[in-house]
Amino acid sequence: MDITPVYELKTRLRAAMIAGTNLLSEDFRLKKAAEGFAALSGSSPVFAKINAMTERLLSENSPECLLDTITLVDAVITTLGTAEVKGELVDLPDNGCSSVIVNAPYSRLSAVLDALTTSGGGQYNAFMEVKNNDPELLNDYRVKPALVKGLSASYSEFADEVASTLTDMGKDMLPLLKRGFDPKGKKDMLRRAEVIENLGGAEENEFYLEQLENAEKDVRKALIYALRHDECNIDRLIELAKTEKGKSKTAALYALASFDNEKAAAFIEEYAKKKPLEVIDIMEQTSSEWSSKLTARLIDELLVDDKGNKITLSQAANVEKIKLGSKTDFWHLNSAMFGKFGEDIEKIYREFDNKDKFIPMDVRLGDAILETGDEGLKALALELNAGKNTKGCYVYSEAIVRLLGKEDCSKWVEEQVRKVDKKEYARSNEMFNTPIIKAIRLIALKDGKFVLMQQHYDVIKDRWHYTVSIPTEYPVRETLTDIFIKYPAIFDSMLAAWADPEDRAYCQKLADVFVEHAVSKSSTYAGSLTYLNKLGIINIKGLALQFCKNHNDYNKWAVTGFFNILPGDNEYKLAEARELIELWRSGKLKTAMSENDINYFAEWVETRFA
Repeated sequence: MDITPVYELKTRLRAAMIAGTNLLSEDFRLKKAAEGFAALSGSSPVFAKINAMTERLLSENSPECLLDTITLVDAVITTLGTAEVKGELVDLPDNGCSSVIVNAPYSRLSAVLDALTTSGGGQYNAFMEVKNNDPELLNDYRVKPALVKGLSASYSEFADEVASTLTDMGKDMLPLLKRGFDPKGKKDMLRRAEVIENLGGAEENEFYLEQLENAEKDVRKALIYALRHDECNIDRLIELAKTEKGKSKTAALYALASFDNEKAAAFIEEYAKKKPLEVIDIMEQTSSEWSSKLTARLIDELLVDDKGNKITLSQAANVEKIKLGSKTDFWHLNSAMFGKFGEDIEKIYREFDNKDKFIPMDVRLGDAILETGDEGLKALALELNAGKNTKGCYVYSEAIVRLLGKEDCSKWVEEQVRKVDKKEYARSNEMFNTPIIKAIRLIALKDGKFVLMQQHYDVIKDRWHYTVSIPTEYPVRETLTDIFIKYPAIFDSMLAAWADPEDRAYCQKLADVFVEHAVSKSSTYAGSLTYLNKLGIINIKGLALQFCKNHNDYNKWAVTGFFNILPGDNEYKLAEARELIELWRSGKLKTAMSENDINYFAEWVETRFA
């Protein structure tokens, strides 16, 4: 905003003070300055007030009005605090990405810069505070290079968070990430390589090949693995699989196995003749027709016990009694079936004796359906879960088929959830690990559409990652919300994640439920209050009072904890707390707290919220 009219108005007002108000009506320069300033009147309330005072001055010629106007103009100019710096304008430094200056005080900017470029305690929390509350600061041209430097943070969780942030910022960060890349570097360069791969994929293939020439150790492994994005690398990967050793060799094999390509398949199949155990492990990250047939064949070959007897996969599942002759076990064979499909694989599922509802086979089938979308596997899941000898053994798989379909499955889902809810579990995580709950909790709202998201472990990158199904055509929110509301201990967090802040009717519907859960006698309240805040439902009158009525055995720590996360502003929290304190002291509301506890809470409230 050009503030020159402010200074022009000040000059003319001072001239008017010298000349006297009798000449104001003839001062055309003041009138012109007032007209120039009028254009700024809509930019702020104080400018609007100056404009009104100037108009009044020109109409009334009042000395008092002149004094008031120039006093206010002087005050505003003081707060503007402009300064002149001598020298030539220079371009911003080229950091390889877009140069953006964020309009923020350096005190705010320095917090994130210090977190990313210095060592010591507190950097992670400082960075997360900026990321959550002032994310626009991360776009500043001074912060972007610091983000790349932050990949070298000694605290791995912090460095991983920075890597995730850089990935979210998109391809514009690639030039900065590639600048100064050291293929012989350590952990920070490994993270750089992974972020570059995540952002660039096959588009950065020339970069991977160029850096690979001098790469060492883990960076070399990462660059070799990145070659899996482009089939033109198959010959180079075959060469690397023959010449590399250790982790780099393994990365080359995994990369080759990921291609749905005859040449790559032929090499892996030939390699399996000599190293079947290595290949069975590699199969857990592949999904193709050839890898499915190879997996089925290797499983059959490896199903021999330590005495040389041929056994079934069902027998191998009894790992405490049955030992395989090779250095593998049921779990490796089961993992290899991930993403596999076709008649040979379907035969393995049909022949497995699942009379004890052995969940790993159910989960493996369901995950394979998510990974492939194969119609044969979908039909198999429905067949097995309704079969005479396997009825109820493939609930997870059937749930995934139904959730990905179009037909209304709400009655079936509620029936399965009700069965789980009737049972008593020693620990809550046991309930979450039941097949139907595991399947339902895969539902996620992503980019405005419902998908099923599962985690899968990447052996080469040594980390978990999400795989996302195609958007489901089933009306998830419309048909399942009313069911899940009945089971707060299981689904509250998921329902809150589904909420669209723009859909106020849906948010209010959930809010009514979360309020009820927050104040109920069996509630731990923390989750429900957090969900209310996420929905944007705040300043709920009487919420604290209702909680205290239902929990008359609370102590001062429980009450302070409740108010710390109570969704609302300080004025609201203060009013709620003062009402409680008055009721306690008058004896109108029962409490297990002593007078000293009440006094402690009262003092804490005034300090915290007043």
